[in-house]
Amino acid sequence: MKPLVQRHARVAPTKSMVWRKPALVAAIIIAVVLVYLPALRGDFVWDDFLLITGNPLLQNFSGLVEIWSGGRTADYFPVTNTVFWTEHHLFVGNATGYHAVNVLLQAANALLVWRLLVRLNIPGAWLAGLIFGIHPVHVASVAWISELKNLLSMFFALLSILYFLELDEKQLRNSATAYAASLVFFALALLSKTQVVFLPVVLLLCAWWREEKSPGRRTTQNLRRDIVRSWPFFLIGIVFGLVTMWFQNRGIGEEEIVIGSLSRRLVNAAMAIWWYAGHLFAPVRLMAIYPNWRFDSPSVLEWLPLIGLIAILAGLWHWRNRGTRGALFAVACFVVALLPALGFVRMAYVRSGTLVADHHQYFADVSLLALFSAGVAYVWNQRQPTKIATAAIVTLLVGAMGTDAFSRAEIYRNEERLWQDNLSKNPDAWQAHIQIAQRRFKQERYAEAAYHAGRAAELKPELADIHNQLGLAYCRLERFDEGIAEYRKALQLKEAKPSAARSAGVAKIRTNLANALTITANHLSESASTVPEEAMRRYEEAIREYEEALALEPQQPAIHRNLGMLLVKLGRYDEAIPHLRATLQIVPNEPVAREMLDAIEANRR
Repeated sequence: MKPLVQRHARVAPTKSMVWRKPALVAAIIIAVVLVYLPALRGDFVWDDFLLITGNPLLQNFSGLVEIWSGGRTADYFPVTNTVFWTEHHLFVGNATGYHAVNVLLQAANALLVWRLLVRLNIPGAWLAGLIFGIHPVHVASVAWISELKNLLSMFFALLSILYFLELDEKQLRNSATAYAASLVFFALALLSKTQVVFLPVVLLLCAWWREEKSPGRRTTQNLRRDIVRSWPFFLIGIVFGLVTMWFQNRGIGEEEIVIGSLSRRLVNAAMAIWWYAGHLFAPVRLMAIYPNWRFDSPSVLEWLPLIGLIAILAGLWHWRNRGTRGALFAVACFVVALLPALGFVRMAYVRSGTLVADHHQYFADVSLLALFSAGVAYVWNQRQPTKIATAAIVTLLVGAMGTDAFSRAEIYRNEERLWQDNLSKNPDAWQAHIQIAQRRFKQERYAEAAYHAGRAAELKPELADIHNQLGLAYCRLERFDEGIAEYRKALQLKEAKPSAARSAGVAKIRTNLANALTITANHLSESASTVPEEAMRRYEEAIREYEEALALEPQQPAIHRNLGMLLVKLGRYDEAIPHLRATLQIVPNEPVAREMLDAIEANRR
């Protein structure tokens, strides 16, 4: 029996037909743009503030040099960051321009998916491209500006595969050009995001698929040829994979990120594969941060997803000559494309407590969408009544997905919608709580800020920055003793890690603690004619904290000013003068420091 895809390959247009159908091209582009209209009106969210609006590397040409040298970047994605650098200078903080680039790249990727599946002679290719373009689970990769790395990496990866598939169709000279282009596009994909490190395996699977669907071409020589062609891709992929791991470990530092034992990682990987497949075919309750996963020893029942996955792959391989070859190809590509994001090694994204995220499955979805669309093409090829029913069902399905994706893009329009949506579906998402706490603090809604920061501290007690945020909220509510306690917890957590103990973040916490100690000491001394012993103790502790903060951040004018003010209050003018002068050296027109310094000098005349 011929495989489903091969039996109905006649419904797939030839590659020359693809671009002769401008209406179909336009339909995909229009569908993608319509679905992502809310994103075009969206703002910056989440990591956008770190990677784009607050990224010092995007400001000037020296930053561009550092982007490629990898000096301060969390990951080595220089192509993506170069595009961000260019966008920063083109759009000048206007989020619409960034979103427009993402949407256009998504439309281009959908068209390339269509073209790739045509090249592989898979029926239903246009439908697969359309669904890929408007699928709700891909909203996280398009409506979130930071995920430009997904879009760019996919764009270059698809071009790499397309050129690789041309090798047997070109003359010797043109074949060399196609091979070089495939390698270059693979390198660009890796420089955009290294999750595409799996691509060499996909290239071999594509080569196997082409050989298997053309029995006359199956030879050991062809197999050896494809392996030889692919080894430079493997070499480049290994190098970039190691580079990514180095950058990740540098960024993580001494932070403890639990990924579990090998058995737990295998079990979690299998469950994640099933989870991603489920969300592809039933995209419900999508959110930015999903519930935490377990990282303890797996139970017996938790091995069932892995056993089931192995059984399916084994069965598809065993019956590959009886109609399952297409399914085997699709499932194998799906699993391989997910491997880098399954938590086998320590990566920063696992710190959230979950292994899964919508944008992690962006690359893998193409294969299962191709399998689904081939199945639709098979049903379409049956009798006329079946065609009518199939067309109606597919139209409803595509319409429902487009509507859902549109609604999902609305959620990504701003942080308020994104995090409120997340908490409505996952109330224990500590990242969502801390994000809302920071927003409420800026809005001067301090009680709400304290609530959300408190929930985050309950859920993630080992994270110092959460305790610092909670301390800030408590102090604005004049709950100073609670605020001081939170600052001290934050310092204890930071100082437990030598690399973090000397960071700028510690200076901020020490400054916040010193400010709170000064205020409480002022309250204690206001009701007495002399400074009480407890107030003096707090003043002295505040001075020590300011001095420790200055040792870490000597060019911070606010710390110099606050320390100078405190020393003046205590009558220690000789100690205060250097700090007031340092403030004015950094900020010449700082009014408080100028007034105090002038007063001291006037009293000494």
